[in-house]
Amino acid sequence: MGIKLNTEDFKHLLNRSTADLSIETLDRLQSARRAALQHQQITQQTPVHAWLSQHGLIGHHSSHQHRTLHWGLAALLVVVLIGGVGYWKNVSEHDHSELDIAILTDDLPVHMYVD
Repeated sequence: MGIKLNTEDFKHLLNRSTADLSIETLDRLQSARRAALQHQQITQQTPVHAWLSQHGLIGHHSSHQHRTLHWGLAALLVVVLIGGVGYWKNVSEHDHSELDIAILTDDLPVHMYVD
């Protein structure tokens, strides 16, 4: 069977064959198509949210529990951000007093001055 059909020929054949179907059959096919399209629609979730819902930690909860979970996650994020800022501030504030004393007393080796 060496017949090759392009999309226009295929579309024409399908349209011609639907003319032979009854109205009831066309209605049932249309409703089946709508149901299949609704079933195919997938809501996208972030990986963390998908993992939490897969393990039963979230999902199927009342709105109060859902709201509490969101506030808890927001509080955890705030704590992590505050901790990160505190750590970053502590790391960025080096004690340069020893270096200053070494420069003033000429105790630094020559290679410290050469860049």
